[in-house]
Amino acid sequence: MKSPQAKRGWTGWHTLAALVGFFGVIFTVNGIMTYIALSTFSGIETQNAYQTGRDYNERLEAAAAQQALGWQVSFEETFTATPDGADATVAVQVLDANGMALTGLGGDLTFWRPVVRGEDMVVPLTETAPGVYRAQASLPARGHWEMRLLLEREEAAPYYLEKRIWAGGRDSDG
Repeated sequence: MKSPQAKRGWTGWHTLAALVGFFGVIFTVNGIMTYIALSTFSGIETQNAYQTGRDYNERLEAAAAQQALGWQVSFEETFTATPDGADATVAVQVLDANGMALTGLGGDLTFWRPVVRGEDMVVPLTETAPGVYRAQASLPARGHWEMRLLLEREEAAPYYLEKRIWAGGRDSDG
């Protein structure tokens, strides 16, 4: 005759230990992943996301008004790699709907990296020829940047244009 302890098999304590172990591993892995995600986050942040959402219709109206101006805006960018980043020279040509140069505009270029905080740079535009505006900047890193153009006239709403750029070439070891 066999003893009762030799045939016990799977018990309630085994089930409890398996469930606690299974969920313990799940919670531990989720905790580690959450910590890594929150401690390394450097993406885009919107300071006033709620208000930005509420202003969406006004932004659409401003974009339609900007398109109605018929301005023709073109960029010519030159990037030179430096040990610390890249030197950028940008020429912006602005023509009206009839192809005539627009003079007397004020504005600036903003360089920003979507995934890195603290490297944003605003550079004023200088008119160097009728309808041609230039800006120079020393970017602190090579790679993908967003370039945001802002042009202003006294009698008109501001003109915005964004362009994704690649600054400074590739690293020699990559």
